[in-house]
This record gives sequence, C-alpha cells and structure tokens, in this order.
Amino acid sequence: MKKIVVDFSALDDMCGFGEIARNYCPRLAKMHFDDMRFIFILPERHKGEFGDHIDYVGKEHLKAEIKQFKEVDLWHATDQQFRYRRKAKGTLQLLTVHDLNYLREKHGIHLLKHKIRTPWIINHSDYVTVISGYVKDDIHKNIPSVKKEMQVIYNGIADDENGAQQRPSFVSKDDERFFFTIGQVRRKKNFHTLVPMMKSFPNHRLFICGDDHWDYSDEIRSMIDEADKNRILVTGKISNEEKRWLYAHCEAFLFPSTLEGFGIPVLEAMRYGARVVSSRCTCLPEVCGSHAAYWDCFDPKHMAQVVKGAISGWDSKGRMATLAAEYSKTFNYDRYTKEYVALYRKLLGLPTLD
Repeated sequence: MKKIVVDFSALDDMCGFGEIARNYCPRLAKMHFDDMRFIFILPERHKGEFGDHIDYVGKEHLKAEIKQFKEVDLWHATDQQFRYRRKAKGTLQLLTVHDLNYLREKHGIHLLKHKIRTPWIINHSDYVTVISGYVKDDIHKNIPSVKKEMQVIYNGIADDENGAQQRPSFVSKDDERFFFTIGQVRRKKNFHTLVPMMKSFPNHRLFICGDDHWDYSDEIRSMIDEADKNRILVTGKISNEEKRWLYAHCEAFLFPSTLEGFGIPVLEAMRYGARVVSSRCTCLPEVCGSHAAYWDCFDPKHMAQVVKGAISGWDSKGRMATLAAEYSKTFNYDRYTKEYVALYRKLLGLPTLD
C-alpha cells in the first residue's frame, strides 16, 4: 500500500488554487485503490469530510501531525507556494507549478527571494507538472538551470453551467446590453484598458467583478467620467449564481489580462455561449485557441474595433458558440483527476489502470 500526500491547504481560499482544490479533492477522494492510500492536507475543519478511507492532516498543525505517518511514498505539492514538504529519504517529490508571476509582480528583496526559492524547489523535486505549455516554456526561458522533464496537465473547469442563476442588483433588467469581466482586480488583469474603450459603446454597460481590495480598483474608478459612473462599475465580489447569470447574458466576455498561467474565466464564459475577447498575452491563445477574438494591442480604438467585429452576428445558441462550449468541456476535472492518478501510479511503479 503506497501512501500519497496531496496538499489541499488552499481548499477554502477564494482564488485559483482554491478552485482547483475544491474540484480535485472530492473527485480524488471518490477513487478507491487497493494499492494506494491518500493523506490529505487541508484546513482543520474539513478533517473526515471525504471518508474514512482517507487520512487527514490539518494544515494548521501540519509539521506536528504529519509525524504520525512514518513512511510517505509520494508527496504532491499542488502549487509552488507550499509552506512545508517532507524531505525524507524515499519520499518522491511531485510539484505543480502554476506560473512564474513573481518575475513580473515582485520587486527588490521579494523578487530576489522568489528567484532563489523557485529554481531550488523545482530542481529538488523528482517530477514537475505545469498547468499550460506557456508555463513550461516560461520556466525553460527564465530558469535555465531547470533541465528536468515537465508534464502539462491542464486545469479543469467546474461543470456548473446548469446551476442556479440570479440577476445581480446592479443590472437593471434582463435584456440590458452589457460587457462582463471577472477576476481579482489587480494590475496584471489590465482591466483599466476597458474604460477608455467603452467610449465607443455608449449604449452598453461594463461590469468589472471580483475581489477589489487592491488600490488598483480605485485607480480604475478614478478613470470613469462622472457621466459614466452608473455605466461602468467595479462591483466587488459576486456570488456564483450572479456570475452564471452574467456569463449567460453578457454581449461579450472581455479579458485583457497580461499575466495568466491558465485563465479559467475565458473557458467558463464559453460554457454559457458568451463571445470571448481576449488579450494575446501569456497562455491565453493556447487556452482559448480559435474560439476567441484577440486584441493585438490595448489602444482603445483597436480594442473597440475588435469587440464590434467579435459580437457582430454572434449567436449564443449558434454553431460557433456551440463549438466553443464543446471545446471548453475538454478542460474538465474528471480528466484532470485521471491524469494525476495515472501520474502517481507511474511515479510509484504501480500498474496502469484501464
């Protein structure tokens, strides 16, 4: 019986890491094996939640509680920001790298710390997975000391397009014409470029949704003319029901982000028949493929021209929308789970499953 630690410390976090954990954790727990037993690291309050066939370690007391497991065959650090990983002899180390965003976001001593730590943890892992081909190329480009094999395992998208929907209070009526975007309202999302573009759409509204506790959200609000205060909104966080409604009713989903390791929202939008317009930055062309329209620069006139062309004749129930929705469904957590289980078995020398 091989013992495998999987780090789900981010289970309660409202971010990409948390989204992955909330989908992967229950799926992995539903799988029963005669030759593998899982040990989940997760917030204390979730201990026991996924069945007695799983062992649990509370992230709040990780170093103390993990000692009860004398032998661990494989330790999966599910993101590069893990706090602790056993370095015992005989424990294989699997690392999932989501991005090298620190190269563009950190400065000074904080950047230096990441430049030292990240190559070290990659090179001291036995095997590395990445969430996109872009991340793999970014590692090879910026960390030349990394020579090891890396496997791309794409993130999944939650199958919740049939879930309950609710029109947000900031939308006045069901047939209102609007554009939508969502994400942490941070500079890397580049949402401010949408504000001057909206001058070309006087009959549309724009909703920028997501955690907005960063100063950048106030910068965006300061760009909005007094006459447009009710037309362009930075709304803050919204519920899943509201998010589904906005995906389903927007005239286009706009994503000008300049820094993504994967880009979950663009694929979520496709599930609802939304027309997606994206930047060409980082992984987004890889993830969206031919199912999005793209901006080549962030000049307001160019952006408006691309959006007008993208929505012209678009039918959310039409063939192009249907193809985009089917494409987005190839990114799913059942596939994700099967790929990781297959990798665990390969690394541990266990026979493959049918």
